[in-house]
Formats: sequence, C-alpha cells, structure tokens
Amino acid sequence: MKPELRDVAAPGPAALSPSSPLLTRVRAVMDTLDLDCRCRGKLDAALERFEALENRRQLRGLILDARHQAERIGALLELVGELDTVSTDEADLSVFKEIALLFEDIRAAAMRGAEDMVRAAGLDPCGGQAA
Repeated sequence: MKPELRDVAAPGPAALSPSSPLLTRVRAVMDTLDLDCRCRGKLDAALERFEALENRRQLRGLILDARHQAERIGALLELVGELDTVSTDEADLSVFKEIALLFEDIRAAAMRGAEDMVRAAGLDPCGGQAA
C-alpha cells in the first residue's frame, strides 16, 4: 500500500542570488579593478543581467518542484482513499500504520511545496531581491 513515488531533491539554497556570498565576492573583486567608466558600466549591467537570469532560473526550479509536490499530494490522497474501506473491526491493524505514513508523506510534500513558494516569493526575476 505504500506509494512508490519518486522523491526529487529540493533545489539547494539560492547559490548565486544577489545576496549570496559568492556574488558579493565577485562584486568586491570587480570593484577593485581600475576600469574606465564605460567598462565599469558594462560590467555592472552584465552582473545585473546575470542576477536576473539566475533568479529566473531559481524561480523556475522552485515552481517546478512545487508542482511536483502538488502532484505527489494528489497521488497520496488517492491512496489515503483506502481509509473509506477501513472499519472498526479491521483484522489487519498494519493498515492504520500504513495510512498514518501516507498522511506523513502528504505533510512532508505540503511543507516542501510551501517552502518552495516562500523562497519563490523572495526572488525578483528582474534581478534584485523582492523581499
């Protein structure tokens, strides 16, 4: 009765988001370069485009994972439907544990989907942090 659902690893933390240590270090190194005004402007524009592209990539991944979690919850709900066939004189008591595990899986998928959406709300697809 336990579902055979594939668990996909959640996207890692926003590795290159504008507030990430890596991007901060890249900007710090670039600030030490003695670039003329025209070159500095191009570099800043390129970094801003990179931030926007990275945020969109992360947002896309979070949305896809949240959709996967919703599909997973739907499949688990179908399996929990077996609860309708359980009666008070159930001979096989392991069915209660199996159904409890299904509810736990639903909770875990819902929490992961919610976390995805909270993280997505903090991303600005135009380049900066929205939150």
